[in-house]
Amino acid sequence: MKQTNDFLIPDYFPEFHCKIGNCRTACCQGWPVSVSMENYFTLLGIDCPPDLRSRLDVGLRMADHPTPEEYARFNPRWNGDCPMRYEDGRCALHAELGEDILPEVCRLYPRGIRHSTAEHELPECSCANSCEATLELFLHRTEPIRFITRRLTLDMPPAAKRTSFFPSMNREQEIRLFFIRILQDRSLPLYQRIAQLCGCVEDMDTALNAGDADAVQSLLDGNLPLYPIPEQLPFAFALNVAESMVDLLDHRSSSIHDLGEAALAAFGNGDEAQSRYDAAKAHFENAFPQWEIFFEHILVNHLFFDRFPFQDRPVTLTEECIALCAVYTLMRFLCLGCLASQQPEDDTLVDTMAAAFRLIQHSDFDRTAARMLKNLHCTSPAQLHALISL
Repeated sequence: MKQTNDFLIPDYFPEFHCKIGNCRTACCQGWPVSVSMENYFTLLGIDCPPDLRSRLDVGLRMADHPTPEEYARFNPRWNGDCPMRYEDGRCALHAELGEDILPEVCRLYPRGIRHSTAEHELPECSCANSCEATLELFLHRTEPIRFITRRLTLDMPPAAKRTSFFPSMNREQEIRLFFIRILQDRSLPLYQRIAQLCGCVEDMDTALNAGDADAVQSLLDGNLPLYPIPEQLPFAFALNVAESMVDLLDHRSSSIHDLGEAALAAFGNGDEAQSRYDAAKAHFENAFPQWEIFFEHILVNHLFFDRFPFQDRPVTLTEECIALCAVYTLMRFLCLGCLASQQPEDDTLVDTMAAAFRLIQHSDFDRTAARMLKNLHCTSPAQLHALISL
């Protein structure tokens, strides 16, 4: 149901426009589309043509661990396409029954609408990084993303029932925006900003759990301790972790499989791995001299869209920081590796990032990333610093 409210939005949001049929990769390609319990039973009983009924009966399946919000999924076909997608690119549901029958995620994507978590906070709306049109807004933008209040009329989905709770002193939105500002401090290289952010999250977590309002306010006022840079570990350790992580992921995800294989082939192992990596790094950074700003925008948007670090999942704030390090490593490794042997172009860079975020934002990546790095023996500050400084 459409509602008019004041929303907190990133300042790019009013500029976003769907590319409709002009996307290089369709938004329903490469990941299972989740639908709510209400959507599932509506589609189960809808009167529709036989071909569409067959598509629904074959393609729509209960989730392994169903919740009211993610009760079932349209599982991709062998080629990554949604089973509802016609060969000409149209959605069968939309074409046969109209927009109103579409699940909320299909009507709204890539817009993510978040209900407020406290009475004094605004609901939020932003766009997912898995959409190439979103990323194209960041590609040549130099000024930091700002967050503004705008009155919008939107088709509001039901508020999801929260299952994980964190102490926040009723200042969750304020704290999240503070963390984003740390990530936008361009006096430091991006990987050091991520390290600073992780250190601050741990201090904030300690203060919140202790109920220390003065310590929380001191951090929000910018009184941050100087987080030391750990002693650098050997390059081979960090590259081996990154390659092992990508090797695990690309066998689970059609979104990044080909990109992951190309990146792994670009660097390899052995004595020449570092020189090949350094050459790819120079090649990428010469082609995209403002790559750090582009990556900054993507990470800022990711943090806002996912409500970092207070996502509704049963992991600690420290584990959320480990997951963020994994996100950055995946972004960097895929971009350097996939573009190492070709003339870098804007479209290739955007498509690589969008594929990475189809995995990151539409799977359990954030939930399992900390466990994955723990299994790869990479969770200490020194180990994570080595990983993100590749």
